[in-house]
Amino acid sequence: MSGAGTDVATEDFDVVVVGARCAGATLGALLARRGLRVAVLDKAAQIRSTLSSNILQADSLAFLHRLGVMDELRAAGATTMSHVDMRLEGFRAVAALPQRAGDVGGAACVRREVLDPVLVGAARTAGADVRLGTRVLGVIRDGGRAAGVRTVTGGTESVLRARLVVGADGRTSTIADACGARMYHVSPGERSYYWTYFEGADPGKHPTFVFHRWGDRHMLGGPADNGLYIVGVSPERHERASFRADLEGAVAAHIARCAPIAEAVAGARRVGRIYGVRRFYGYFREASGPGWVLLGDAGHFKDPAGGRGIGDAFHQADRLAAALGSTLPAAPELDRATAEFGRWRDRTYAEYYGLAADLGVAGPIAGVVPRVVRTLHAKGRMDDVLNLLSHRASVLDVLTPGRVLGATGAALWRGRGGRRACVDELARLAATEIRRRRAMRTPVYENAPHAGPVQQDSLEPEPTR
Repeated sequence: MSGAGTDVATEDFDVVVVGARCAGATLGALLARRGLRVAVLDKAAQIRSTLSSNILQADSLAFLHRLGVMDELRAAGATTMSHVDMRLEGFRAVAALPQRAGDVGGAACVRREVLDPVLVGAARTAGADVRLGTRVLGVIRDGGRAAGVRTVTGGTESVLRARLVVGADGRTSTIADACGARMYHVSPGERSYYWTYFEGADPGKHPTFVFHRWGDRHMLGGPADNGLYIVGVSPERHERASFRADLEGAVAAHIARCAPIAEAVAGARRVGRIYGVRRFYGYFREASGPGWVLLGDAGHFKDPAGGRGIGDAFHQADRLAAALGSTLPAAPELDRATAEFGRWRDRTYAEYYGLAADLGVAGPIAGVVPRVVRTLHAKGRMDDVLNLLSHRASVLDVLTPGRVLGATGAALWRGRGGRRACVDELARLAATEIRRRRAMRTPVYENAPHAGPVQQDSLEPEPTR
């Protein structure tokens, strides 16, 4: 769509943000506080629940505190967790989540129907023009640049002109599609994930986030907002048919296999739906172009095993807002700023993208990972591992070549797991890392996901059975 008719009302903004969830509403608040004229649009008439693991790590909570909304979130029922119960194959430890100056909690589970309205409120309070129930029909252009969007609200069309259009509208981004943003480093997910909530659970002496990954199983649990308790399960490959046949019974069977979660919900009652993701794919999209930029899941999505969707949306919004400043530069400088944001995004998330895929692999995770973690725990350096969850340590800060080789050498010396198997695993890890680095340096663009059109339907919440 290249222009607007004279019979359509036209308004002018500095920035139009499409999507009013954790990426878009947050960016809207940050930019409006800098004095920019910002419109934040969302097709939903009301901000309700959306498909999300709802997990927030320490860095996300610290960001929300800086944003000035933690008190409001607490008043809305949000609580924080102080400990983690981590199991990686045969290794298990319970530890305090690391805290830094300015932190307000180690982790939290806040449902999106609680979190997102607070963020929308922050955007409005900051002066952003938030318009719900507004659907974007297309991007308008001026001399090849994105110059705004055409919208419809309650049957009335409008044109919102802007110097920058931000697509923060999720995996099926209208803005990404309209601007021709291509996908690259596409990676089909290998697991399915389901989660639900219980009321009346006993979280124990310390509010604890349970993260267990062993064999072909992956489970998480912990206190959530308003006295609820989240439980997440990932079925083994051979169980997928049984999950479809009896979802509630299959989830209950998994809970029984994880002692800390089973104990927490022993006297509790499940409430609400069981949500599920059966098919998905990870990707990067081209981050920007003349007059447009993508934010959050619109530009990058990774395996949910790491639970970093919300935190990365905050991280990106904070970075992009700082790059844009309080006065948008002229077109060439603006495009250079958004292009640099895209390069930063790819550099920053490449390692975590691989880590999420490694955690989300079908079957057991690589044996060297629990061996390295066990060694660090024995040395009193468990915080190094836990900082990975909040992206305060990089993968290579923890799984250094020296530690990987040392753990493999120790396993070979003790004869654990079979010497040939250890050597083969190390070779696979090295080959995978080389392949991933090449993929990020030389993107192979794809116009369609591996999983095909069924992908979009499978991302909707599943009802209980």
